[in-house]
Amino acid sequence: MPAGGSKAGIILAVHTYSFFNEFLIILVVATVVALTFERFKLPTVLGYLLAGVVIGPRGLVLISDVERIRSLAELGVILLMLTIGIEFSFERLRGLKKIAVLGGGAQLLVSVILVSFLAGILRLSVTQGFVLGSVIALSSTAIVLKYLIERGELDSQHGRIAVAILVFQDLAFVPLLIAVQALTPGSEGVGPALLSAGIKAGLFIGLFWFLSRFVIERFLHWVAETRNREVFFLCTVVLCFGAAWLSAAFGLSMAIGAFFAGLMLANTKYSHQIAGEIVPFRHVFVSLFFVSIGLLFDPNFLLTHFGLILLIVGLVLTVNFVVTSLVVISVGYLPRVALMSGLILAQIGEFSFLLLEAARASNAIEPFLYQIFLSAAFLTIFATPFLFAASTRVAAFCERVPFLGKPVFGMLGKDTDLAAVDRSPLQGRVILCGYGIAGRDLAESLLKENVPLVILEMNPKNVSDAANSGAHVIYGDAANENIMKKAGIHSARAVVVSFGDMMGMGQIVRVVQRLNPKTFLIVRSRFERDVSHLYELGVDMVVMEELEVSLELNRLLLNTFKLSDKQIEEHLSRIRSRKELLVEQAIFRRLID
Repeated sequence: MPAGGSKAGIILAVHTYSFFNEFLIILVVATVVALTFERFKLPTVLGYLLAGVVIGPRGLVLISDVERIRSLAELGVILLMLTIGIEFSFERLRGLKKIAVLGGGAQLLVSVILVSFLAGILRLSVTQGFVLGSVIALSSTAIVLKYLIERGELDSQHGRIAVAILVFQDLAFVPLLIAVQALTPGSEGVGPALLSAGIKAGLFIGLFWFLSRFVIERFLHWVAETRNREVFFLCTVVLCFGAAWLSAAFGLSMAIGAFFAGLMLANTKYSHQIAGEIVPFRHVFVSLFFVSIGLLFDPNFLLTHFGLILLIVGLVLTVNFVVTSLVVISVGYLPRVALMSGLILAQIGEFSFLLLEAARASNAIEPFLYQIFLSAAFLTIFATPFLFAASTRVAAFCERVPFLGKPVFGMLGKDTDLAAVDRSPLQGRVILCGYGIAGRDLAESLLKENVPLVILEMNPKNVSDAANSGAHVIYGDAANENIMKKAGIHSARAVVVSFGDMMGMGQIVRVVQRLNPKTFLIVRSRFERDVSHLYELGVDMVVMEELEVSLELNRLLLNTFKLSDKQIEEHLSRIRSRKELLVEQAIFRRLID
């Protein structure tokens, strides 16, 4: 072999080894971080970002070629957008409530306009103002959902509102990304850039609609007939990266092309198989993307400009909190719920990093602004646990303020005042908190037996349904003393909490204990771990979902094995005895306290 060829081969081998070495370091660190953060119930995204800082060129310098890692991370973004497209559903869009469409749209629009206005005051360009407003307006879906699930607040009023707004933000991310990438320094302005991006996106979407309608389904069916998983997977990857390349040819980003490829594949009967093949690889490259963002973070820049960055963080949290709270209040929800929603959505989200990267790549923002808002995004994400803790204190404060239990602008989409005081003398009434499926069934039984009933509900649709059923209904927060007094708590025979939100339930229990500790109080608990705490608060009876499901599963399955009724009852008694022990221990602790 010629000496030149031998030398080139050695250089290539060294280069390949170096790349593999850095890639392996990132994967090992990402794995350790994911395990550690999961053990401490922290969002792994935070760990990936922090890991990038530690191993990066401004930390331990374990990674030297940042640009090479960035190229690999872009592959992760493509796969991320592909799976988002596959998991997207138009049914999901049609199922959004007014809070998602009106609330989410208003939150996004007001945030972008307000930040653009503030940017103008600071003598930044309209383009920079639009980019920064878009970055700030997007909250973290992954982190907020993780905390809502862990705290058992996903089904709470503020949890449902947060999820609805996050869904809208996720949908709005794609057009925002297209717009940001169109805003280059040489562009004529925001308006023409958006128009140009819209025309390109329209042509691109039209082409994809044609392919999705007439080509892709037939092509995948033809590939599936080979009954070869490897061939099917390879064809899927080719479609994904082919769409990314085509998108780049249209002047859009490769990530946008991957999203529409996923959307196209989602409309086929093979979508679940494709998602199952792609998602495991997606997690690897997505972790790589967030680690690569951490590599770009400059701790020295943070320390040098700490005062300015802290001011930006304060402005970001304030703007997001105030805008989201006012928007939620304006569409008819209670101030308590609005304040809690505003707090938990105040941070900058993971999609904002993608917008920042797109703006940096297209030179839409200067490196100084990029580092400022990258640092601010870091700090707001790390502030999320404290925002959730603050939301609990806000809820406790709102319990003691009567007007915070009433909607400021009345009920959304309802002309009649269903929140009026119940004037009928219903002595020995039952107060039912929540008119979901469980509450609806219970209300129907009580009404048929002529049991005096008052329903407290905050969902406008449920309020309307309850009113149409002939029940006495009050639109308001059961955790507010003033609302509970209007419901007639002092003469109530029983109070029933039919929903499983532990935070709201605990507040309601404390209110009932203060106003009428003698009334019979029965609540619903989703998890066994919450039962002891509820009994310690003073609840008379807890219906535990896990126990009821366990009993029914045992009964149904054991019946299929032809066991006698006595044998089945022995097993059911064993399960019931565990709950009885929990109840006895909780009541004992309540008595000695």
